[in-house]
Amino acid sequence: MNCNTSTYNPLKRKIMKTKFQFIVGLGIILLFLIPGAQAQILQSKSDVIKEYGDPFSAGVTKSGENYLFYKMPVTTKASGTYNQGRILYFKTFSNGVEVCYKFKIVEPTSETIYNITSFTRDLVQTDDMQWNDYAKGIVYKIKEIKGVCLITAEYDNEVSLAKVYKF
Repeated sequence: MNCNTSTYNPLKRKIMKTKFQFIVGLGIILLFLIPGAQAQILQSKSDVIKEYGDPFSAGVTKSGENYLFYKMPVTTKASGTYNQGRILYFKTFSNGVEVCYKFKIVEPTSETIYNITSFTRDLVQTDDMQWNDYAKGIVYKIKEIKGVCLITAEYDNEVSLAKVYKF
């Protein structure tokens, strides 16, 4: 009789392989969520349109900010398939170039916990439902309003490191 307890178990190996593939896949997805969102900040309006195509709508807010609005189909485990709303706001410089300085993402509230987890893991939490990316100078805020998760990301044009390292 063999007392060796480390026998080969193909079912256990398959389960571990599946878990590993799931974790790696989830990590890759989460890795691309925030950089994809950051990509619009400081992009010109023409570059945004080249990247995303024609917007669902465009206009000017009551306060005079130019914006583009996109509906982007997204599928997640938490919410299934839905249209994510992206509103990108632009400032016009003296040379006429419009640059994105802020955007908002509108998603179902079922996405809130995943966004909080992702921001907490990758960014510095500075307040309740607020995170800073000091390397890129972007401030992220999350709010739940009337059944939606609203993410606001805005370029912080102050020198971020000066706030951290005061002399």
